[in-house]
Amino acid sequence: MNYYERIQKSIDYIESNLEDRIDLNRAAQEAYMSQSSFYRLFFALVGYSVKEYIRLRRISLAAADLINTDACIIDIAVKYDFSSGDAFSRAFRRITGFLPSEFKKQNQKFCFERVDLMDKYFDIQDKDLLEKYPDIKVLKKLEPMRVAYYCYYGKNPEEGAYQVLKEWLKKNNINTSSMRIFGYNNPSPSSEDQEEYGYEFCVTIDDSVAVNDEKVKVKTLEGGLYAVAGVKRDRNGDLGCEIMKTWKRFMSWLRDSRYQHGSHQWLEEHLGFDEDLNHIGGIDLYLPIKEKTAK
Repeated sequence: MNYYERIQKSIDYIESNLEDRIDLNRAAQEAYMSQSSFYRLFFALVGYSVKEYIRLRRISLAAADLINTDACIIDIAVKYDFSSGDAFSRAFRRITGFLPSEFKKQNQKFCFERVDLMDKYFDIQDKDLLEKYPDIKVLKKLEPMRVAYYCYYGKNPEEGAYQVLKEWLKKNNINTSSMRIFGYNNPSPSSEDQEEYGYEFCVTIDDSVAVNDEKVKVKTLEGGLYAVAGVKRDRNGDLGCEIMKTWKRFMSWLRDSRYQHGSHQWLEEHLGFDEDLNHIGGIDLYLPIKEKTAK
């Protein structure tokens, strides 16, 4: 299960409880993430914080109730778990620009629709292929991303590269609330027993972040069409063997699909971090692909 699917599971939990008390710890558990990672990745994918998404959805449903039913304002406030009629009215006016009574009297409209990440981000696949490879999904398009990056060459380059970036993030007080973290070999080892090779870590940053550092630099990851699969740690907490298995599975999937290997950058997206930004979760692998050309 890739992390788009995991966030979607949390959205499904939220949507089924909009008329009840929503436990944000439970929402994070539905996504198999720590709460801090959940907040960060929810915002990165949905474009709203999880709390704001809940408010917008509840106000949207409340607005429909105001127009389409005879329910009184306080009953609607209670229905959507607002602490009081005043709290509901303040939130309603902030979002719609009207008090509930004005909204109903003027027959206004407000709609914030449920987010479906799979429909938004993923392509429709052949049914038989999806049944054979349920873990592999085709991302419609990964948009270009501005990133701060650092490449380390040597033994354990993933650790060396990430340590530099983590220290840079902390030193510069970079807002990590919507940050995504990608990496890839650069250069890759030429054989399985090669101990020294390169690894480049990239963290997404917005245009307001200025980078002036001897080691950390800025560039744009071009994005493109990708096949995506999630990788979990094994019983020993290791990712290496599971990553290799997934890349081999990608090669088998390519042979059966309508796609071929693309020329843009393959990626590993690192997921699940503790409060000190240590990587404790899994990885999503991004295989660059393109449509096969007709012979």
